[in-house]
Amino acid sequence: MRRELLLLRFEDRPQAISVLGEIGIAFDAVSGDGIISKPTAETAEFEGEVVALTCPVSGYHVQLVWRGELPSSLTPYLVDHVASGKDTSH
Repeated sequence: MRRELLLLRFEDRPQAISVLGEIGIAFDAVSGDGIISKPTAETAEFEGEVVALTCPVSGYHVQLVWRGELPSSLTPYLVDHVASGKDTSH
């Protein structure tokens, strides 16, 4: 059976822990996890180098490697286009 990389977006960490806990997935959240940033098309100079600026995407994100059929309770949290690396749902 093929493994699939999934990206899920929740409102916040407590919701992620609750929803995943209901299907038997437990994880220990650490400070700074769940945050994804996207480019803003702006740049800034820092110590003589040009740096691309980013901003956080709303929500709390969790990546899972999943095997088998996805439980229907996770479908509302699934972010599209993860396999291509180009998430266009934000």
